[in-house]
Amino acid sequence: MSVSFLALLGLVGLVLYLRGRAGERAASDPDAVTLAELAAAGSDLYRDHEMEFFVYLPERRGAEEVARTLEHRGFSVQVGRPEPEGDWLCTARRLMRPELGELQRLRREFSALADTHAGAYDGWGTTVVEETGSSTE
Repeated sequence: MSVSFLALLGLVGLVLYLRGRAGERAASDPDAVTLAELAAAGSDLYRDHEMEFFVYLPERRGAEEVARTLEHRGFSVQVGRPEPEGDWLCTARRLMRPELGELQRLRREFSALADTHAGAYDGWGTTVVEETGSSTE
């Protein structure tokens, strides 16, 4: 075997390895996975969606503080307790285009905010918005 053939084979192996690693990162990114599922369901990702973001907090006071912070950041927010003995749920809504970079930035922001109150960010959801502008659940 020639040295150039071995070098080419090594380069191809490196490219395949790096592509596999990128795929693993995408699969472990919950925002990328959910966005891909939304697109597969037929949603037009170039249109605005009514996005909902979920933060669970152990105390009402923390949930209300998170709600005030998010309202100041332009979100419409509701605070409630889905189960009588469970955590408080802070649901933040905003009309926006579902873009991966922005969703990842918001994940970091919501997670940090939840952490300050011993809570947890639980991701986001939205309905499918089709090209015609109609939406489905």
